[in-house]
Amino acid sequence: MNAEMQRELGRRTLDLIDRRTTDLAEHTMEEPLDGYRSPEQFERERRLVFSRYPMFVGLSGDLPEPESWLTFDATGTPMLLTRDDDGRVRAFLNMCQHRGVRVVEPGRGTARRFTCPFHAWSYSLEGKLVGLPGSEGFNDLRREDRGLIELPVQERHGLIFAAAHPDARFSLEEYFGGLDEHFASFGFESWHSIAATHRHPVATNWKVVWGTHCETYHFAQLHRATAGPLVYSNTSVADFYGDHALMTSTMRTVDRLREIPEEDWRPVDDGQINLNYRLFPNLSFSVVGDRLEIFTIYPGESLHETVALHYAYRRELPASDQEAKELEEAVRWACQTVVDKEDYEMATRAGLGLRSPFVPKTLVFGRNEPVMQHMARTLRRVLAEAPE
Repeated sequence: MNAEMQRELGRRTLDLIDRRTTDLAEHTMEEPLDGYRSPEQFERERRLVFSRYPMFVGLSGDLPEPESWLTFDATGTPMLLTRDDDGRVRAFLNMCQHRGVRVVEPGRGTARRFTCPFHAWSYSLEGKLVGLPGSEGFNDLRREDRGLIELPVQERHGLIFAAAHPDARFSLEEYFGGLDEHFASFGFESWHSIAATHRHPVATNWKVVWGTHCETYHFAQLHRATAGPLVYSNTSVADFYGDHALMTSTMRTVDRLREIPEEDWRPVDDGQINLNYRLFPNLSFSVVGDRLEIFTIYPGESLHETVALHYAYRRELPASDQEAKELEEAVRWACQTVVDKEDYEMATRAGLGLRSPFVPKTLVFGRNEPVMQHMARTLRRVLAEAPE
């Protein structure tokens, strides 16, 4: 993020602190609870949103070179992503067109071709069917029709997104919208993974889990013994970019800005203001100083099941074993101590209430939860507009 944008965030943030407030929506909002309890809506969300919207699958560094591959199953559709010999990222349905077996088991690595474990049909990095043992049994088969089914995928500014349905069409430039300039400024093409992807199962509807990432109102109470002493609760800039939002979290060290000339302010680079991008429908994408913390939220197998995936990246690899250990501890603390044991534990408790025989008709999203309101309205609009 450029220097002037950082200074403007600094000015807005100090103003919020001085006025003891946060960016506010125009009104409070009532959110019908039917959307959290309806199996029909749950299936529509999975089919019309999570199968067709672009989903974050990694940074460019997760497919670092030709012949790299990784699997991605979070949408419920098994995917295989590769980087071919020309350096292009490709995505496929990870399913053999012979008898439907998963071609590649979950993981990542490098390979020239992929061989189905059932009958040894093999496929190239481009998804072509290149090996067919006992070919005399299939002499009337058109091989070009039986390669891996290709899925939409794009790579932009070091970010890789794919969609789970072959007919989905998207442009990352259009999807990012006004945030495109932001993402271009970070140089994510060269960032490094610093932790294995961590899977969080949570026993509640996915929108409850998503909501824990969409406001800072809860910090003073829920995180009072962990992150609370480090962060100003209920003090957040909120800006909107089409379906998406940028909300900040304000470290208490931001007050140091008052002691230095404004032209020297770099509150984002210095970790005093964290940038929490919230991309519809499910991407929590936070720039925390020189670290990138990502959570992606997915519906589970049923209405009251959610799977959240956590990724961590950094501009530079640690320079020593000691720095690597400290970095690992910081990531573990944020991911497991704060999010797992506090945010997602509270989401689980909410899930117990949502499954009870009687519930109120609506939840309330406050004026101080503008991103919550924005995401709820966006989902309503998308479901209303989506063709069946």
